[in-house]
Amino acid sequence: PIPWIESRDADLRWNEVIYAHLLDRKLEDGMKPRPDDKLIVQIRITVTNTGYARRLGHLWMHFGDTSQTQNISTQLPELGKEIDHRFDAPYGMVGEKVRYAIPTPEKGKLIWHDEVAAAPGMTNPAKRLIEWQVPLAPGEQATMHIVLPYGLVDKAIADKAIAIDYDREYTTVHDFWKHLVDGPGRITTPDPFINDYLVAVAGQFAQAVAYRHVAGIWMYKTAPNWYEDYYPANTARGLPAFDMRGLTAYTVPILDTFVKTQSDDASGMMVDRGHGKIGLLSGSSGLGGEGYGIHPGFLGNFGLPVSAVPAGDPRQGWTANMAPMCHGMELWALAQHYRITRDDRWLGHGPGSPLQLMVDACDWVTFQRQRTMREVDGKRVPYWGLLPAASAHDWLSGSVIFSDAWCVFGMAEAVRVLREVRHPDAERIARDLRDYRQCLHDRYTAARDLAKPIPLADGSTIPFVPRMVTELDWSGLDWTYTGYGPLRAGGVGALDPNDDLVTQSLAFLDAGSPAGDDLAQRNYMWRHYVEGETQWPMYDVFLGRDDLPRFFELAFNNLAATIHHDFRVGCEARDGVVSVAPADAEKWRMVRSMFVYESGGYDGGDQDLFLLQAIPRSWLRPGDHLGVEKMGTSFGGKIDLSIDVSETGDTITVNASWQDMAVTPKSIRMRLRSGSGLPLHKVEVNGQPTPILPGDVIELPKTRAAKLRVTAHYRDEG
Repeated sequence: PIPWIESRDADLRWNEVIYAHLLDRKLEDGMKPRPDDKLIVQIRITVTNTGYARRLGHLWMHFGDTSQTQNISTQLPELGKEIDHRFDAPYGMVGEKVRYAIPTPEKGKLIWHDEVAAAPGMTNPAKRLIEWQVPLAPGEQATMHIVLPYGLVDKAIADKAIAIDYDREYTTVHDFWKHLVDGPGRITTPDPFINDYLVAVAGQFAQAVAYRHVAGIWMYKTAPNWYEDYYPANTARGLPAFDMRGLTAYTVPILDTFVKTQSDDASGMMVDRGHGKIGLLSGSSGLGGEGYGIHPGFLGNFGLPVSAVPAGDPRQGWTANMAPMCHGMELWALAQHYRITRDDRWLGHGPGSPLQLMVDACDWVTFQRQRTMREVDGKRVPYWGLLPAASAHDWLSGSVIFSDAWCVFGMAEAVRVLREVRHPDAERIARDLRDYRQCLHDRYTAARDLAKPIPLADGSTIPFVPRMVTELDWSGLDWTYTGYGPLRAGGVGALDPNDDLVTQSLAFLDAGSPAGDDLAQRNYMWRHYVEGETQWPMYDVFLGRDDLPRFFELAFNNLAATIHHDFRVGCEARDGVVSVAPADAEKWRMVRSMFVYESGGYDGGDQDLFLLQAIPRSWLRPGDHLGVEKMGTSFGGKIDLSIDVSETGDTITVNASWQDMAVTPKSIRMRLRSGSGLPLHKVEVNGQPTPILPGDVIELPKTRAAKLRVTAHYRDEG
């Protein structure tokens, strides 16, 4: 995460390099924060005359506010209003504090301008500018620096900052990030852009980890410089990517915050955000008004309980929108961390431990589900046995399948942990989980049977599987968030990925809007399998169904359309916010799943390990090399895979090894696709022939450690 920008002005080439560091502290000390820490941003600007004549370079520095910036990614035509500063070289002062520093450059001069005429395309003059005016002979180069403390500082601090040797500090910072991104969990493909992105995102993960001194919590922020409220669901979903890459130093403090801030107060979820309303869910809402009872183990409630402070009080915490999915996803992240790292000391036991919190969090779900197990006029309510209605996202409330699906997902991962450590409550909670999954299936099957069917052009109809048991008419719904429907439930195993409800939901998306119907927004729901919010690629439902064509369409379009190709960062929405760190973590896991994918065990049972399940044929051309190094897994241990395609393309050699697995996978399979599409003809594992199963798949030994050489031969049957 050391950005650089290059631009040209005729023969002048300008280059800007930016990095940040702690003053008088190592970068590693950022994980041991102190209230008096000072973050310093260093900027080096270099200009080179590439022409054959002397040139005069002009660099204009305007220190303004962000009033002309929207969603980070959009700059409006005018400059932001200038800050109230003066330049007392080398310091830019705001009052008696230093806001920036510009050391005297070795070449050229700095000129203060009270005002200059408006630039082309702007209407307002620019005020309080500093110009670097630098004459350059042909081939000559000149450099200047800007030092930006994070906020106003005293002159004593500024003196220290300006005395720092830029190049020496740059080397230290560069080496820190290089070590971080080159660690375990590396993925290599034949595609240079993908490789570059996968390296870059490791740094994206880490730079979005933050500590909030006022609240006393660790966060994995949605973005480094955006969303000051906290979205625990985004945090939780991205954390296992840290652990799979061996970056546990960044994961543990955040997970410990989950433990520290667990609560018995879930009242913040009872906000009705439907159709622009902001009120409390009640029986009259038609969405269910049971509410959430007081019970320990609720995750996702940060800061003071909602009931403890007046409405609108900023002390109500950091969570922007509490939702049941936060509870389920945080439970899953806690359990995933243990399964990947097998850190028994962290897991602990007894009150206050992560292990006990997993038990409490599962029991919290069961306790809340019992509140909806009621009848009205002798009939079960439509959401019987599901969680009470709650806020699901910015403008949707009710009994949403997405909310229950993630809680099922979290419980399943927790059950695996409880079984693996032989916890006495493991089977009791496993029974609760099985009941929950069956209940979810039954409620949405009943809702589908009651829902208005979807007409097709040929006069036939297909079923509509709703995202809420009370939404029985598909016309006119806002489906901005496709992931809040049954497909997400199939992706996380709350429903079996091949369940009819999932298959029918895919048919619903693929059918398109009925002719003449302007209200149904299904044509906007999913564009080539790219979500409206790109941090939620739904690749897991297609891997669970082993539907490679759909998976590749989703993977290609997400990698092509949702990454800023200059900056190597994923965006939240293609027409909105740039840089959403959990989006990068999720896309990294999507590519990782092509090589290493844990699946099955949806009821909390043993999982299968599928190696090379979804490698694109374009990565398997003659002479190609790809693989993963020291990749963490949910079974514990590390996996190495090295895949080499022969120069003729008719043979592929895979060197596969794994070690230190804590549990044995239910099965271990490997898919051996050819780059040309030729069928698999013969396979040897360590020199011994092995049977070929349908789909170019072979079975490998179910062991916790192995070292295998797999040779695949392909033959044109024509």
